[in-house]
Amino acid sequence: MNDKRENKIKEIRAVVEKVITGEKAVCCALLIIMLLITFFQVVMRFIFNSPFSWSEELTLIFLVWFGYLCMPIDIFHDSHAALYFLYNRLPVALKKAVDIMRHGLLMWLFSQMIVYGYTITKLNMPKLQPATRVSQGWLFAPLIVGGVLMLIYCALNLLTTILKPLDAYRKEAETEWSIEQLNKERGGTE
Repeated sequence: MNDKRENKIKEIRAVVEKVITGEKAVCCALLIIMLLITFFQVVMRFIFNSPFSWSEELTLIFLVWFGYLCMPIDIFHDSHAALYFLYNRLPVALKKAVDIMRHGLLMWLFSQMIVYGYTITKLNMPKLQPATRVSQGWLFAPLIVGGVLMLIYCALNLLTTILKPLDAYRKEAETEWSIEQLNKERGGTE
């Protein structure tokens, strides 16, 4: 019975990995577009002395979307900042309890982000940016989209943690780590 649940979660995680690949592609495209807009803005300002009036507004919108689409990727991979020096010293059962509490707290935070993001987006939709005439709501809509993605990914992490047996925590605690693994765990390169 437990194996069926684990296999189902692995299948779901595989599907989410495909969604994450799409998110990464969108983030790369946004980054390239922001780079091009900013480059041409600098060229137009300093070489031709004729800057675009819309470039800063559009770059800001893309930057906010970029940020709120990148955050769910870290949430899914559970690679956000952590106090590992303290966490790694906890007993196995307490580690699992802390993980469950952390995912639960994050889910609450993301649900609040969605609720208040919707409110602020709705309030700002009628307002227009001065240069682009694009709705200011597009600056706040990423709160909703990113919040929904983070809530889903965090719920999946919570479910995975709940189903993870204590033996898996014990095995992780007893594992000898290489320098490369420690660097990756501490936020270094892969």
